[in-house]
Amino acid sequence: FAIPLANSMKNRSILRITFSAVAAASILHTSCDALLLTSISPRSKRVASSIRSVQSSLTSEDATSNQYDKIYFDIGVKTQPNNQRGSTILNVGRLWFNLTPTNHPHYLPLHISNLCNLAASKTKAIDSKATYVGCTFQFSPATIDDGFGRYRWGHQCDGYGRNGIQVSLASGQLTDWDEPFSDPERVKDCVHASFGGKYYGWRYDEISDLLSTEGGDDTAAILLTVPIHGPGAGTSKFSIVRVSESPREWGERLLLNSAVVGFLDCGDNGGFGDDTNDGRSSLDVLRAMAQQKIGVPTIVGCGTEMNE
Repeated sequence: FAIPLANSMKNRSILRITFSAVAAASILHTSCDALLLTSISPRSKRVASSIRSVQSSLTSEDATSNQYDKIYFDIGVKTQPNNQRGSTILNVGRLWFNLTPTNHPHYLPLHISNLCNLAASKTKAIDSKATYVGCTFQFSPATIDDGFGRYRWGHQCDGYGRNGIQVSLASGQLTDWDEPFSDPERVKDCVHASFGGKYYGWRYDEISDLLSTEGGDDTAAILLTVPIHGPGAGTSKFSIVRVSESPREWGERLLLNSAVVGFLDCGDNGGFGDDTNDGRSSLDVLRAMAQQKIGVPTIVGCGTEMNE
């Protein structure tokens, strides 16, 4: 199938991308004029349909319905500019994440609301930077390869530094849109000790159990996190962490000082726009994004899908 490229001068060209079903994910690229992606595993059933009964922290009704509020990010790759024209964007696909259920004991309402409001651009009328559209993921040789031929297991997006919520302070005033917020009362109720440190939110082992029924690559535990302590805490920053695909010596250490607010719906449809039903899954898209060395991964669209 063909994927259109749009540059800053609104010129359009077509770049042919072929996704092949192979046992191991890989990406090959030739020049700025051609890109061959050969990373795609066979499309699986939606992960949500195979999720077994949720642990006792959720009600039986929630366990059988398998319904989650969702957030999505449409990912493109920004190619390097040349002398003839500016940079172009190559559409890679859509990433769907299931969010922590609202009645879950480890639900973090402020952090998840901030993430969702920015994805839905709810306050963009107030501040044009109150969105994730146009934001990039950290991209450098160090974020692609760990030196042993393995692609990196975490992808960080700083956002624009604007929040999608305002929080009441002790003084009664509201935080500014660019002012970090915190939710200490909720955070202290969902802290988990791990390797001498702490992480927060939805427990990794619970999510791993939810995904363990089918097994295989299409149920990888890839988590959506926000920082609780350190740089970026209480801001637009978030990360996609490939916990189950990381080296054994890392694992849950990758979650320290952050909160888990959701997980990748690996089997969900990874297409969008003119390529909605092209056979890619969200997991295919993430692996393509992780392994490519063409340019900076960029959020070209985003939004939410909330259950009534």
